[in-house]
Amino acid sequence: MSPPQTSVRRSTIRHILAGGPVHSQEELAARLSEHGLETTQSMLSRDLRALGVAKRAGAYELVVEERVTPLEGLAALLRGARLAGEHLVCVFSEPGAASAVARALEAENLAGLVGTVAGDDTVFVAVESAPEGAALMARVLFLSPTD
Repeated sequence: MSPPQTSVRRSTIRHILAGGPVHSQEELAARLSEHGLETTQSMLSRDLRALGVAKRAGAYELVVEERVTPLEGLAALLRGARLAGEHLVCVFSEPGAASAVARALEAENLAGLVGTVAGDDTVFVAVESAPEGAALMARVLFLSPTD
């Protein structure tokens, strides 16, 4: 299929999925056919993958990824980190930036990171072990601006 047809088909798939549940690729192909768009199972699979569609609770749906700024993009807001015991790291940020820092840390899928709790300028990061806490702290300190 040419790119314009692919674009039209994918736009139509978005429209169909936004209109209600679709339970199978066969059902989706039939609905596309109603819009004058013929497709094959392999094209449909590629389209669903490219659109970020997932099957949840038996129905296809568009997955809207939460936008998270990477930790590197927040480097200017970092103010350091400190171990606070074997399973806790305190990460310090500019006021108001702790939630963004916590989300960025969680999105990095760092080894041993159990979870975060963000205040205004401090993030408590629970880790599974002291070595993993030290590695997380080193990562933050590497990105933190030096005064």
